[in-house]
Amino acid sequence: MDTQTTPAENYHLTTHMYVAGVFLCLILLLVCANLTGRKAMNLFLHDIGISTQRSPKVIKELRRKGFHFSGLSIPIIYLTGQQHTTFFTQAVASYVLIFCTVVYFVFECARLTSPAVNGFFESRFKRLMREKERHNFTGSFFYLLGSTISVIFFSPPVAVCGILFLIIGDFMAALVGISFGRIKIGRKSLEGSVACFISCFMICLVFLWQVKWVEQIAFWGALAATLTELLNPSFIDDNLSIPCISGLVIHLIAHRLDIAIPNSL
Repeated sequence: MDTQTTPAENYHLTTHMYVAGVFLCLILLLVCANLTGRKAMNLFLHDIGISTQRSPKVIKELRRKGFHFSGLSIPIIYLTGQQHTTFFTQAVASYVLIFCTVVYFVFECARLTSPAVNGFFESRFKRLMREKERHNFTGSFFYLLGSTISVIFFSPPVAVCGILFLIIGDFMAALVGISFGRIKIGRKSLEGSVACFISCFMICLVFLWQVKWVEQIAFWGALAATLTELLNPSFIDDNLSIPCISGLVIHLIAHRLDIAIPNSL
């Protein structure tokens, strides 16, 4: 019996390995940032070139962003369902995410209107919350909303790219910017933006490798995500804007260049 795999099967395996590897690396960073003693963590950061003055901010950002790594569950489940089942279609994924978003919205409304619920929530997650989130919707809600919109309106590969732009690209921008940023662009840094662009560009190459002129698609998609992260106005949460704007730009560029985006992962 011929057991050789096809190029498409090899690609799917490579994609799974890539996502699983990223997930494990980010989880390792999260565990280290939360379980390692401050002194040991400071020494580790110093050894990789991060100054002592920047270390406290880096540790704080690792702990706060670490919680966001759980958001990788959405693209991983979407990938697995698309590639290994016949029932987990784009429509099914959309209904599941709509349900989860509505449930979370109801909880957020209860939290914001009930001091008791809000107090309980803050007692558990205060360390992970920004000050503005204490009396407003959290970034987690906007992440869920952005993921839902992406899955509904964009083809599966583009939706996954947009979500990963947010999780990985935004994380790299914050980590590199806080650790090594010297050239300021407003409140952000050029170094952080470059890290975001490179991360998003590589993500696009992995998930859209079979698309004609993938380098152009990857360039414009990564640029859209990077500029959104850099210039996003304070009244719009980037957990919503990054996946939606970058996904829209990818589809618009593909349409302009007459490039077919696949409807499956």
